[in-house]
Amino acid sequence: MKEPATIPRRAWLWVFAAYLFQSIPAAVRDEALPVALKDLGYADSQITQAVAVFGLIVGCKILLSPLVAGFNPRRFILAAELGIAALLGLLAYYVGADQFSTTPIIGCLILLSLFAAAHDFALDGYFVASLDDKRRATHSGILNVATKVGVVLAGPGLIWLVGRIMDYGPQTADAWSWALATAGILALLTLVANAWGLAAEPTTSADTSTVRERFREMLAGLKSLLVDRRLLAVLALILFYRASEVHMARIIPVFATKATAGGLGLSNETYAVLRMLSAVGGLALGGVIGSLVVARLGLARALLPLGVTMHLPLLAFAWLAYDGSHDLWIIGGVFIVEYIVYGAGLCALILAMMKLASGPGAPVRYAALSTFALLANYLPGLWAGHLAERLGYAQYFLFALSLAIPGILSAWFAKRHFEDA
Repeated sequence: MKEPATIPRRAWLWVFAAYLFQSIPAAVRDEALPVALKDLGYADSQITQAVAVFGLIVGCKILLSPLVAGFNPRRFILAAELGIAALLGLLAYYVGADQFSTTPIIGCLILLSLFAAAHDFALDGYFVASLDDKRRATHSGILNVATKVGVVLAGPGLIWLVGRIMDYGPQTADAWSWALATAGILALLTLVANAWGLAAEPTTSADTSTVRERFREMLAGLKSLLVDRRLLAVLALILFYRASEVHMARIIPVFATKATAGGLGLSNETYAVLRMLSAVGGLALGGVIGSLVVARLGLARALLPLGVTMHLPLLAFAWLAYDGSHDLWIIGGVFIVEYIVYGAGLCALILAMMKLASGPGAPVRYAALSTFALLANYLPGLWAGHLAERLGYAQYFLFALSLAIPGILSAWFAKRHFEDA
């Protein structure tokens, strides 16, 4: 048998499999969980708060970094994936149990978020450390496609599957149990592909420094970030640049599938099909457009036009909420435009974060910024559902649109810090 070092590398395989896997728990949390809770009779405020809490747990990944670094990276990634697959299986079991209880379900979701946080940090670190600049650039397209495929399969894909299962008789809890079991099987298959790809990678070892030393290194990276004069501008971008879109995204799954208070009243299957068809093409096209705009104008000049464009879909969603007589072509068109402009705007934001993180201590600096971005992404869920219930969907989307003002101001403020980018 050949030694791993002599086997031709299959980096394309583990990059695709690992990042597809990474998107599974995130898609279950962000897309499938809100619809599942709506099906089970929970209010909008409870739904968005639950998603926010589990998302905020993932935001603790930078605190786990000194512990994660003490393990062999490849083994840790695979062990974390096995744990996530097992937790999806447990979640499926408890959701479909005869004696329904929320306590073990909440426990599984908390553990799933913690495992996902550790896995994300380990995988991103391994991707940066194991591939040189040329290979990272070559495989970034594979990473992007894998993430989008995983989002579709584990988000709208599960929602569609639940609808199909219920067509054959099983009720809500049983249908979601079967769907979650399917997500667990998908995770296991992805894990096998990832293990095969990683088996051909050069031998790596764990960080031999002590936990105290790794914490000290993390703090040094954070200190270097805190004294960077561009930090305030980038933090403002993270917090405000896409605040309106974040508030919109927290509500879309329940708005689209709820028949009251101005909701669209789509069936789970219809909503899932529309999101699946619009997600892959829309996000990919948005990323390409964002990259081209930044390449043409430069990051500094691209921030404002991309930021303004990113807020426009809120007008369309407010219109949909005011007038419920729209056909599926119009709704699908709004969905795909939302994905396109979001993908383009997100491209500019990520490039600004990467620009600030580059240099000594880049992994820790970027992990800190991505942690703050996670907080900015999930915190609005703590109040979004309550506001939507109080205001109604149309007024809520107009309120979210008003957040475009600080978003555009943050882009204008950040522009001068990236004139050379």
